[in-house]
Amino acid sequence: MKKLKRYYLLGLLSCGLLAACEDVIEVEAPRGEPRLVVDGWVYDDRDMQTVLLKNSAPYFESGDLPPETEAAVSVETKTGETFNYTEAEPGVYQADFRGAVGQHYTLRIETSEGQRYESTLQALFPVAPLDTVYTVFRDSPDVEDEGYYPAWEFIDLKNSEDYYRWKFYINDTLQSSPEDIVAFSDEFVDGEQIKVTEFILERTMAVGDKLTLEQLSISEDFGDFLIRVQQLTAGVGGLFDTPPDPVRGNITNVTDEQNYALGFFGASSVVRDSVVVGE
Repeated sequence: MKKLKRYYLLGLLSCGLLAACEDVIEVEAPRGEPRLVVDGWVYDDRDMQTVLLKNSAPYFESGDLPPETEAAVSVETKTGETFNYTEAEPGVYQADFRGAVGQHYTLRIETSEGQRYESTLQALFPVAPLDTVYTVFRDSPDVEDEGYYPAWEFIDLKNSEDYYRWKFYINDTLQSSPEDIVAFSDEFVDGEQIKVTEFILERTMAVGDKLTLEQLSISEDFGDFLIRVQQLTAGVGGLFDTPPDPVRGNITNVTDEQNYALGFFGASSVVRDSVVVGE
């Protein structure tokens, strides 16, 4: 991926030196109707839960997506308990409760224009504890960029179908490139010790950097969603790439099913550990 970026830059430099790139190419992309974009989770490691609501924007527009304000947002459990969210800031909705392993949650949204949305029922599965988190130094020819990379070990929960997501923070900054998205199924390693020592982040670490790794339990459908998102975002974004189709999540519009929302609502158990490179 990084080689492609460098070759593209060299191509632009050559173009300028030869003075042969003066034609202006206008690319038109279809402008669809804005859609609600949802990013909401229920976690068991915090008391404040958050749902982010925004609206989609045309493909070539830059800047932040416009927030969806003045919506009514709630989460209902399978046992009938309802948590109402308040808008803490434009498009940011919060409720004070802690997720519980074994509970099931449904997100409901009603916009100020009367559009009503509902997620699929999401279970909060347990997650295996981390045994150890550390870093390994890797140099060429194993990797393109020499440096330290994350490694971790844990024992998978036995006799259950488990799906994991890992998040990586370097010096408390989430690594969020498409290539850093990773989901995993224990289909072939149920109950076994899992050792990950060759995962490649887009950014390397140096001595003194702090690595924090989060291990999250996720549902199978969110794992599939992550894979589709990565396929549509990794290695695209060039001038002549086809604008990616929207990835359907698990949120439907019960007022108008054609006006579906983008994004995902889920529930997750979380464990984390940190290490400083070189210590």
